[in-house]
Amino acid sequence: MSSIKIECIVKEGYGIGESPVWDEKESTLLCVDITGRKVCRWSSVTKQVQAVSVDAPVSSVALRKSGDYVIALGTRFAALKWKEQLVTTIAHVDKDKPNNRFNDGKVDPAGRYFAGTMAEEIRPAVLERHQGSLYTLFSDLSVVKHFDQVDISNGLDWSLDHKTFFYIDSLSYSVDAFDYDLQTGKIGNRRSIYRLEKEESIPDGMCIDTEGKLWVACYDGGRVIRLDPETGKRLQTVKLPVDKTTSCCFGGKDYSEMYVTSARDGMDKEWLSRQPQAGGVFKTMSSSIKIESVVKEKNRMGECPVWEERESALVYVDINSQKVCRWSPLTNEVQSVSVGARVGSVALRQCGGYVIALGTRFAFLDWDTQVVTTILELEQDKPNNRFNDGKVDPKGRFFAGTMAEETAPGVRARRQGALYTLFPDHSVIKQLDQVDISNGLDWSLDHRTFFHIDSLTYAVHAFSYDVHTGKIACPKLLYHLEKEEQMPDGMCIDAEGKLWVACIDGGRVIRIDPETGKRIQTVRLPTPRITSCCFGGKDYSEMYVTSAYDGLDETTLAKEPHAGEIFKITGLGVKGIPPNFYAA
Repeated sequence: MSSIKIECIVKEGYGIGESPVWDEKESTLLCVDITGRKVCRWSSVTKQVQAVSVDAPVSSVALRKSGDYVIALGTRFAALKWKEQLVTTIAHVDKDKPNNRFNDGKVDPAGRYFAGTMAEEIRPAVLERHQGSLYTLFSDLSVVKHFDQVDISNGLDWSLDHKTFFYIDSLSYSVDAFDYDLQTGKIGNRRSIYRLEKEESIPDGMCIDTEGKLWVACYDGGRVIRLDPETGKRLQTVKLPVDKTTSCCFGGKDYSEMYVTSARDGMDKEWLSRQPQAGGVFKTMSSSIKIESVVKEKNRMGECPVWEERESALVYVDINSQKVCRWSPLTNEVQSVSVGARVGSVALRQCGGYVIALGTRFAFLDWDTQVVTTILELEQDKPNNRFNDGKVDPKGRFFAGTMAEETAPGVRARRQGALYTLFPDHSVIKQLDQVDISNGLDWSLDHRTFFHIDSLTYAVHAFSYDVHTGKIACPKLLYHLEKEEQMPDGMCIDAEGKLWVACIDGGRVIRIDPETGKRIQTVRLPTPRITSCCFGGKDYSEMYVTSAYDGLDETTLAKEPHAGEIFKITGLGVKGIPPNFYAA
């Protein structure tokens, strides 16, 4: 199974970054900044960016067989000698249209340079219509016009069998295919193979992979999408932490990395403050991850996993079976303690043993004696309530929230829950009320932000957090789950400060960047009812994910043999941080 990791490698903030192309000979990524009027080169070895300024908007760059580059700038095809920073004009087009400029371009399998024009924009994607054309520059430096009446000539590539040319005129919101003659370079028989959906916005640059599938950057859609040109179906979506994604290419060692350019032109200060990486270049990597079912003992409602380093064990609860469990990876055995009520969460105590939230009580659990000692009973006026998820904060306080039990499948009284904090002196404060299902929670690495999930809001919220008093305030929406992600449940944070959210009925955990509010990774699990997650194992490089089988009918259970099991994920390429201890 693979997972996508996204990294911003060029943080220059290009006005309109475009036309990425990998130069294998130099181990560099080339691209252009159209409005910045420069050709750029990022070294994968030194991580440095060099640039050559030119005298007009430069929209595409390609490799020359003889060395150096060919570019499209203004309405000229030109040669660029990098070391000398010398630009030599090869040919002019659109001489009767002084407001035009070239846009995207690429070299075909026979070494001809295809590039198209467009009218200059009044503002992003707003321009005089039907002013552009598509041209080819041949190796003898002659130029052929294929067609005109183009709005924004954009992404282009060729099928692996060299029989089809793929092309985007952005304002058609379509990816088109043409019959292509490799010998002559002629194209014909135009047809649409994919029309973008509303949320995908405007198609921009494009590339093809070794399976013959197309990748299209979606301007203002914040994503690249993978299309099957045979079926006309979208196969995959990779979301980026910026909206104005402009183009993409493969590169790096064995061409296993995808590079994605973006733009910042047209964004106001408020927009830029939300997307500080706008105009950057991103590297997306598909990393091989391994998912293994490590606890095959079925949990009706497995929840609240926490790694106990002193025991080299994973501690968790089965809420509906009313027990706290401990799994040892050394013996592969599960021990459990029945606690006499539905137990929503468990956390480690500094002095040994555990603090738990069961029913509407905070309590201590002594594992060796299996004795549960009540600390405090809450919400005695709400007999249908119970505690749900909980976790210890950086100062040793136990945060846990409540919810109303279901009266029938999918039916419960709304806004009956609250979020509480149990202090080391056993005093309790109520932080929030009017909660539906208090769920995942964690804290930022700088201890200034508290993250919380109320599941029926289908969102992750961020609060300001005072580490000295434990109080939270000023909630704001951080991330709203998409339809296919279903309902957010448990949550944890990794050593890079990114949040991981378990999606119950969504069969996945998603990684969210709290700085940008964007989803940056999705890992799918082999069962739908994914409930929570934590890091653990040696150096906290493994993720443990709990699941449930309650709520699945017999037909679904027959199709989901792993429901209720606990999974270990390795190969994520990121580590977690040790859990906090309750300070009493």
